[in-house]
Amino acid sequence: MRAIALSLLALMLGGCGPLVMIPGGELSGELVAGPADWAFTDAVDTVQLETRPTDPYSVNVWMVAANGVPYIAAGGGAESAWPTHIAADPRVRLRVGDKLYELNAVRTDSEADRAAFMEAARKKYDFDPEEQDTDGAVLFRLEPR
Repeated sequence: MRAIALSLLALMLGGCGPLVMIPGGELSGELVAGPADWAFTDAVDTVQLETRPTDPYSVNVWMVAANGVPYIAAGGGAESAWPTHIAADPRVRLRVGDKLYELNAVRTDSEADRAAFMEAARKKYDFDPEEQDTDGAVLFRLEPR
């Protein structure tokens, strides 16, 4: 058991991606151009998001594609680490499977974006926004760099 714990610690300290709820560092994978339509991610529950390019910080997040456009949201609001990083520098990398995409995360307060995100989240995650406190959520639209 101790060997497993030490192995996990070595992986985390070695700059690998996030481990469940524990943030990680720089993501690895094949760097590819973003697709025109992100609907293929409907089959993927969790993706990895890397922020802060000068000192990479990565987390596991839910992502939905609404009308082919990728969105992520921070349920804890702007006080969470990764939305704070995005406010300082919108350049992010997203890992879906073994593919990496370089994107910009653009905060949006648009009602149309929020409605599209909520509908896509409802379908993908069986998520009912009426049952959740979504007022403090921060929504980001992911765009090509």
